[in-house]
Amino acid sequence: MSSVEHHCVLATKPLLERLGYEVEQIPVDRESRVRLDVLESMLDESVLLVSVMSVNNETGMRQPIQEVGAKAHRVGAKVHSDHVQGFLKDVANPVEYADLVSVSAHKVNGPKGVGALAVLNGTKIKPLVAGGEQEREVRGGTENVLGIAGFGAAVDLHQATRLDEMQHRLLAGLKIFGAVPTVANASQTVDSHVHVRFPGIDAETLLIRLDREGISASSGAACSSGSIEPSHVLLACGYSEAEAKEGIRFSLGFGNTMEEIERALVIIERCVSEIRLRRQP
Repeated sequence: MSSVEHHCVLATKPLLERLGYEVEQIPVDRESRVRLDVLESMLDESVLLVSVMSVNNETGMRQPIQEVGAKAHRVGAKVHSDHVQGFLKDVANPVEYADLVSVSAHKVNGPKGVGALAVLNGTKIKPLVAGGEQEREVRGGTENVLGIAGFGAAVDLHQATRLDEMQHRLLAGLKIFGAVPTVANASQTVDSHVHVRFPGIDAETLLIRLDREGISASSGAACSSGSIEPSHVLLACGYSEAEAKEGIRFSLGFGNTMEEIERALVIIERCVSEIRLRRQP
């Protein structure tokens, strides 16, 4: 697995090791992109599974899942891709390159707590919950019919909204008052993400101020936004612990407008300026 996977993937490492498997992490470059050269050196016929997300959930970096799949399959390994952040976005579809692909409904405006796993024909998996014939005998228990229907409806109603103009405007505005993008070239990220650092300003401090002003953001994965730990993604990219606590993510989605971007920039600039002013000796 890559060193910048979502916690839900990274957290499987202790369990797999207790079961007798050896788990290695693929390093990334300064911008959170998987290093294919190192992956190449790690692969041999003893590797059973390679797991690399299609899009990093913090930085928005598009991962080279096509190349990952080709290299892993060359040695007979299976490939899993966490496609939660890339689903229905303008990214390479890992279903074409991976054997197992996981997606989630809430990222496409569907109900929370519902996901799906695409399994390539011929890929055998053991039951997650035994004791029933549901889900082709791999997960016993009555299906969440309402959630499944809601997920399907969200996909049917999905609108491929272009967010690049808002992304570029937000990023340009943030740079004016000192933000440093994690990924220099925005075209390498999905247009729903803007991830930056304000050097010298702890993200948690800024997030508290923004929350009071009605601006939603996060300092890491959305599900760990209450954490004060440094971002494991930025640490893996080579940032110091202090720098890894400065990362902040702004997310764009269906329903956002350019007017909201302009309002957010005014508020963010004011909050950043006030924090800096108070820290002056």
